[in-house]
Amino acid sequence: MQVQILPRQIQKTILAPIMQQSIEVLLLAVTELNLSIEQELQSNPLLEINEEAPAAPEPVAKEAALYGDDLLRFSRVSLQGQHSPDDEILEEIPIKIEFSLEENLLRQLRIELCNPFEIKIGEYFIGNLDEDGYLKTTCEEVAVALGVADRARIDRVLKVIQGFEPLGIASRNLEECLSIQVLAARPSHQNVCLAIIADHLHNLGHKRFPQIVRDTGIPLSEVKAAAHFIAGLEPKPARNYRPIRSSIYIQPDVFIRKDDERGYYVEVSREGVPSLRVNAYYRNLLGRANLSGKDREFIQEKFRDATNFIKSIEQRGHTLRRIAEYILIKQMAFLDRGEDLVPMVLKDVAQAISRNESTISRAINNKYIDTPRGLFPIKFFFSQGIPAPFGSLPARGGLAAGARRGVVASRSVKEEIQAIIKKEDKSSPLSDQEIYHYLSEKNMSVARRTISKYRQSLRILPSNLRKV
Repeated sequence: MQVQILPRQIQKTILAPIMQQSIEVLLLAVTELNLSIEQELQSNPLLEINEEAPAAPEPVAKEAALYGDDLLRFSRVSLQGQHSPDDEILEEIPIKIEFSLEENLLRQLRIELCNPFEIKIGEYFIGNLDEDGYLKTTCEEVAVALGVADRARIDRVLKVIQGFEPLGIASRNLEECLSIQVLAARPSHQNVCLAIIADHLHNLGHKRFPQIVRDTGIPLSEVKAAAHFIAGLEPKPARNYRPIRSSIYIQPDVFIRKDDERGYYVEVSREGVPSLRVNAYYRNLLGRANLSGKDREFIQEKFRDATNFIKSIEQRGHTLRRIAEYILIKQMAFLDRGEDLVPMVLKDVAQAISRNESTISRAINNKYIDTPRGLFPIKFFFSQGIPAPFGSLPARGGLAAGARRGVVASRSVKEEIQAIIKKEDKSSPLSDQEIYHYLSEKNMSVARRTISKYRQSLRILPSNLRKV
C-alpha cells in the first residue's frame, strides 16, 4: 500500500469577500449596524462620516416587554407624535421607583434580622436564587462557604427568608414551595393539600383524582377541592417580579407610514446610521507617482474595504425596503382594516423582489417593522396557508375574507382555535377531534394532527387536563 499525492480538479462555490460582508451587514439590526459602523470607522482610516449629508429624521423608539417565547403584538402607539394638552401635566407625575426581587428581599432581611452574621448568611441565600425564585445551593454548601459549624443557625435563617414575600421564595423544590404557601394560607382542607403535595403531585398534575383517592382514602370531593386550591398557588414565586431590565427599547428597522397626501409609504430607519464616504485625502494619494508600493497596496486594500462596506449598507437598505413594500401590498387589508393576515412565505417574497430565499430569511431575522397597527417583528407577517373551500365563515369576519380568497393563514387558524377553547365549557372541554369538526363546519380544511400541533404551539393543554 503506497501513499501518493495526486492532483484533482473539483468545482466549488466560494463567496467573494464583498458577498460575505454583504451577508453579514444584512443580518444586522439597526442597533447592531450602528456598532458595526463605529468599529469599521476605527479600523479603516479611509472611511469617514459625510458631515455634509443631511441628517436622517429620528424615528420614535418603542418600548415593549417581552415574555417567554411567545410572538407578541406590541402596543399600538401612533407613529405621528401629537401634542396633547395633558403633556405638561404628565411631565409632573413622579417616576415610579421599582425594586428588583433581590432588593426587596434584602430590605425584608434587614428588618427581620439584627445579627450581622445572620444577615450575611441571608444575603448569601438571596444571592443564590434562580430566575424562578428557587434556591440553587444547599445548607451544607452555605455552611462550608461561610465557615459556619452551627447548621441549625443556617436552617433558621433560611426559614426566615422563606416567610418573606413572595411566599415560597428560596424553596428548594416545587413541593416545598407549594407547602409553604398552603401553611401560610391555612385553608380548611390544609392537611389534605399537604398530603397531596407531598406524595401525589405527579398524579395531581395529570388530574388522576381516582388514583389519589385509592392511594390516600380521602373522599373524591375533598381531593377535588384541594386540587382546585393548589391550582391557584404560584409555582414560580419570582414570576411577578420583573427583572431589573425587563423592558427593552426596540428600534424598528423599517417603517410603514400613512398620511393624507402620500397614503401608505415605506421608510428604512436611518437613526444613528451616518452617511459614509471615502476620505478624499487618501483617495488623492493613489494618484501620486512617488507613493511606495507598500503604501499603495495598503491604501488600495482599505479603499476596497470602505467602498464595499458602503455598498453593503446601501444594499441592506434596498432589500429591506423591497420586502416592506411587498408586505404593504400583500397585507394591505390587515394594515388598513385589521383583517386577518394573508398567507405569505419566503418563496413568495423572494420571487417578487428577485432575491434568494436565504437572503430574505437573513434580512428579516431579528428585525422589527413599525406600522399604523403597531410594532411587529417582520416575521409576524410570514405564515403558511391552510386551504379553505369557497364560502363564508360566520364566526369571524377576518376568516371569512381569508376563506373567500381560497386560503387561510395558519396564524388565523391558531387564533380561531384559541378563541374556540377560550369559549368552551370548562367542565366539558373540547377534544382535538371536536375542534376539527367545529372548524370543518366553518369550511376550514385542517387536519386533526395539525390542530393538535397548533394547540401545543399555543401552550394549551389537552382536553383531559383542561377539565375543571
